[in-house]
Amino acid sequence: MFYGIGNLNPDSGRSIKGSIIYILVIVSISFLTIPASITNNIKVTVASPLAPVQKIITQTSDFFRNGFKKLASATSNAQKNEEMEKEVFLLKNKIVKQQDDINVYRQKLEIVSKFKKHNYSDEKPIIADIIGYDVSNFRKSIIIDVGTKQGASLDDIVVFGNALVGRISAIGRSSGRVVLITDPASNVPSRFLQSRTQGMVQGTADGTCIMKYVPRQTEINEFDRIVSSGIGGAFPKSLYVGDVIEVKQKNAKLFKDIKIKPRVAISKIEHVLVIKKQSVESIFESEASYQ
Repeated sequence: MFYGIGNLNPDSGRSIKGSIIYILVIVSISFLTIPASITNNIKVTVASPLAPVQKIITQTSDFFRNGFKKLASATSNAQKNEEMEKEVFLLKNKIVKQQDDINVYRQKLEIVSKFKKHNYSDEKPIIADIIGYDVSNFRKSIIIDVGTKQGASLDDIVVFGNALVGRISAIGRSSGRVVLITDPASNVPSRFLQSRTQGMVQGTADGTCIMKYVPRQTEINEFDRIVSSGIGGAFPKSLYVGDVIEVKQKNAKLFKDIKIKPRVAISKIEHVLVIKKQSVESIFESEASYQ
């Protein structure tokens, strides 16, 4: 007669478990008594079939580990490079700004030095920056950052070194408009540096000047220099006005047609000097008393 598992005696189940545990203990002790050479052979025998799999797993693990390290290193290097590029960019901008500041100070020093070299007045000129241009074809003027606040006034003379630029025609608190000698409404009493022949320099619409009222019999050569004569007192004498670039003579005219290139190319300068009107008048008064 057969009996189901459920009919087994619980005591018999416990005895089976105990027997299994006893057998495992005996086997373990027996392994401890086996010589090392035999156990090594057993390990090699068991491990050999698994060696290729272990190698692949190890290599794959190393590959991903190294890949993550390289990725982290590359990310870190990229961040460092980006930071360095930003620093270099800012440094270059700073260098350019400092170079521009140095050039500005050097140019201002040069125009003041040139003015002082050719003028003996103790009056200090006012240094002004050009901040605007009149782009009209009919008027030629500039805007400077000097006004009544800085001590400038209407009709003050504007120069670049020892060369005449124009005069202040309108003045505000912190800015002024300068009519250039190239303006068609500008008239500067002038003379030739060598012959001392006098005339009137007037502006034109094309940015050059003409010298009027020079008698036809006067000998004029190209590249002759023109300076202000000081007649009338509106402009001081001996300021460099420009150079003769063309001379024409028409039979029916009493005066020569003389074209002049202004000494100052206004588009190439950034700063000018303002000479106070009273200092100009004082120069004429001292010359008159001396005579």
